[in-house]
Amino acid sequence: MLEFSGKTYEEAVNKALSTLNVKIDDVIIEKISDKPSSILDILKEKQTGQVFIRVKLKNQVQENTSEKQEIPDYVQKSFKIVQDIVNLLQAKVELKINFIAGDYVIEIDGQDKGLLIGKHGNTLNSIQNYINFIINKNLPKDQRNYVIIDSDNYRERRKKQLIDLALKTAKLVQQKKEPITLPPMLAFERRIIHLSLKDNQYVTTYSVGENPYKSVVIAPLLDTSETVFS
Repeated sequence: MLEFSGKTYEEAVNKALSTLNVKIDDVIIEKISDKPSSILDILKEKQTGQVFIRVKLKNQVQENTSEKQEIPDYVQKSFKIVQDIVNLLQAKVELKINFIAGDYVIEIDGQDKGLLIGKHGNTLNSIQNYINFIINKNLPKDQRNYVIIDSDNYRERRKKQLIDLALKTAKLVQQKKEPITLPPMLAFERRIIHLSLKDNQYVTTYSVGENPYKSVVIAPLLDTSETVFS
């Protein structure tokens, strides 16, 4: 079950429905003070003055598509981890689960979102890597699932930056006819570089090093022509 809080019970419920993008009939709501699971449940309401609730999804939820998408357990577990991190940092942000182009995305928005993004997205990436490690721990590769953590459309902006870097570097490689090694990147970033140049007739790409410090090498093809592409 997921946990939410608000100044009033109604505010906590509205926050939960907004975050999960569901209607009241799609969830089971339990007021924590009515059924505390530990002394901490009692203390946190007294210490914060907030009303805490637990929310469990019934069946399905509308997620950025015209069809209903069932939220799997691993997504709910991921959401709870992000929620715990946000509470630990006492960050003033809102969380929302979206289903975009086949991927579950936990969006972070609000006053302190910069705290969760970090310099060059390092904090956001660390949270995402940690969550995907936890939910896939001890699972075989063909059974693993991945969740994207995003804020302020950072992932899309980063994708555009990487595509631009790939194209500019590829042009430089063709001119110099020498391989260029890019700075270490995360797996999803390296994949963007590879896909950006997979149909390029002048260069090839491959990864070197070991995680988490793997880099992409952009190298000239042996049959590269003299004409520089634009």
